[in-house]
Amino acid sequence: MATNTVVGNLVCSDGTNIPLKAEIAEDTESDLSTDTAYSIAAQNIGDYAPGKVLVAGSVQADNGISYAYVLSQGLIAAIIPVSVKGVSQEVPMLCAPYQLKAGDKVRVLTLDATSRNAAVCVYTAQGVSRIFVATPAGAATQNMLDLQTQNAIGDTLQNQTIVKAFGSSIDGSKIETMGAYVVDALGNVVGAVPLSDPADNAPIFSMSYNIPVALNFKCQFLTNA
Repeated sequence: MATNTVVGNLVCSDGTNIPLKAEIAEDTESDLSTDTAYSIAAQNIGDYAPGKVLVAGSVQADNGISYAYVLSQGLIAAIIPVSVKGVSQEVPMLCAPYQLKAGDKVRVLTLDATSRNAAVCVYTAQGVSRIFVATPAGAATQNMLDLQTQNAIGDTLQNQTIVKAFGSSIDGSKIETMGAYVVDALGNVVGAVPLSDPADNAPIFSMSYNIPVALNFKCQFLTNA
């Protein structure tokens, strides 16, 4: 398992920038702290800039990356756009401003170039951020489960509406659907989120969705290998 340098930058509403950097083992979700070249010590963001309001951010890794988010009191407080180094052309806006609290930290899953981890990051009209993940193996329907609870999307976001989303996966031509589908209890597609390879195209919250979620709904995609 290789270790590589993961970097990032968060932008606050008052113009403050929070540079991030850490040596992180691939395929292991880890903390991403402040860059010691620009801060006195490696700190979690909530301890470095408590009270500051995040409005934009980006996290980048060497070979592959699945997701990054702000963890606050055990919950996903904000999702941070990700990419492989050299792909992103901007520091994208977050779905909504987020005020940092003491103890808040950035968590990131960086990957090797062949890891098939797929993630769909969503933000709802009710202000909830969640991440749904799957690791495909073979030709099958890949059901994506909540990162923190391992529940399906219908159990996690019942009676909410997804208004922002992006997906990441390296599978490309192995995917037999137009990205990840949200399907209702009868198997009807109610929404689709493209799955972008972070090494080719930085996935960002670039469009407005209107995907309803109810009990027994699933987030899934099909693979041919």
